[in-house]
Amino acid sequence: MATMRQATSVINKAFQLLQMHLCALCYSPLRVASHILVLCLLAQLSITPSAAQTKINLLFGENRNEKGELNPIPERFTNVFARIEKDLNIQFRLQMYPWNRAVKIASTEGGLIFGLSLTPERAEIFNFSEPVVYQYLWLVTRADQQFDYKTIQDLKGKTIGVVRGSKYGGEFDQLKNILFKADDDIDAYGPRLKKLSNKRIDAMIFASPLTNPKDVEKLISNIKIPNENNNENSPNQTIRFAVLPVPVLKDGIRFASLKGQNEKLIKDIDRILAQLNSKPKIRRKPSSASTHIDTYKSVHIATKLGQENNF
Repeated sequence: MATMRQATSVINKAFQLLQMHLCALCYSPLRVASHILVLCLLAQLSITPSAAQTKINLLFGENRNEKGELNPIPERFTNVFARIEKDLNIQFRLQMYPWNRAVKIASTEGGLIFGLSLTPERAEIFNFSEPVVYQYLWLVTRADQQFDYKTIQDLKGKTIGVVRGSKYGGEFDQLKNILFKADDDIDAYGPRLKKLSNKRIDAMIFASPLTNPKDVEKLISNIKIPNENNNENSPNQTIRFAVLPVPVLKDGIRFASLKGQNEKLIKDIDRILAQLNSKPKIRRKPSSASTHIDTYKSVHIATKLGQENNF
């Protein structure tokens, strides 16, 4: 749009100049050469506007907080979207749906989707990009009810809180409700933490880009959970939670599209992701307050984008 405005301004000035020369011609024949020059310039001036951006629908799982309000998309995702749009001269049109519906649309009607984890079942029908980010799936327990976890077998006989219809990959999905019981619940941390505090479950799955379980514990301590005394949410003040040191899974979050669709686009996205990953990252040290807030937003929506892939 800026290029078009600049070109229009040039034309207007050129025509103004031409009008001045036309008025001067009747008094100064010597300006004929200048008049001809202006005409030549106008004839040769061709405005080639930048190619119109191709609009690409991008399916994206909506994520809401305990009050039903949409959570903002984390900056680490929007930065990637913006870079892809700029390099490929495209414009993403976000189509926000509950995650189950978004995946169903992508798997039946087609279209590009962001936030899909790579599983053997999905690999049969989708082409996947390289990971945009990685998520770690952690087990959260009450601090006074921790248990040793090294392999999936350590979950034998336990009840693990998960999001209804979610896919966690590999052995976890295969042994769910066989080796251990899965307690299905809504996609909101507060109610599941409440179940954990009331000992209705032994642990719950929590997705986070953080690699240190102690950092995840600090994050969880700031999450508001339902308060039985009123309808509002409040940070938990009595029950402490712990994050077990070994994650259940390291999960890559990717773009995906049905096989036979958008294959070139997926390859172009991979090329841009490779460029982004090759650049050294500058680590900024935000304040502790902003760290808790920003990370909570990222983690909360990452639940939808990694851990809570319902397909």
